[in-house]
Amino acid sequence: MVTDLVQIRHLAETDRSENLGFRRFLKEHHYPQGLFRRIAREVEKQIDCKSCANCCREPRVNVSRQDIATLARYLGMPPEQIIKEYTIVDREDQETILRQTQGACVFLDGNLCMVYEARPRACREFPYLARDQRSLGGRMSSVCRHASICPIIYNTLESYKHAIGYDRG
Repeated sequence: MVTDLVQIRHLAETDRSENLGFRRFLKEHHYPQGLFRRIAREVEKQIDCKSCANCCREPRVNVSRQDIATLARYLGMPPEQIIKEYTIVDREDQETILRQTQGACVFLDGNLCMVYEARPRACREFPYLARDQRSLGGRMSSVCRHASICPIIYNTLESYKHAIGYDRG
């Protein structure tokens, strides 16, 4: 199991073209998602997200009106204040996202989320691997894209390749 973030980033970036081929392979062969999800659950049990918190430093987090309302209740603030203090509008797609400060989510303190009980849906569901609620088919590209930042995703993806006998050559 690889957990060093520098090593994971290097390996995932090195495997970028391999992962593109892997995604194409999966589309052609239609492997059941159950095996992938079982592997993900096992990997999740072995990795403590609080020792990493890299996902809180890297990707953007979209927040919905419901997420803002939940944060407002949790922090005892009006939703307008949550929007003003903790979110920004992405210039490219005009989506509301959590503000980042010093290269991390505004709510991250060390490796701990200060609003964990009220965190946005995107944060609650990340890394999106073990849940059966959504199909992996169209999302495999985001799984591969996030492999460079998340030890759970990286190790699940590599274990799955091995389990189905994917030929890396």
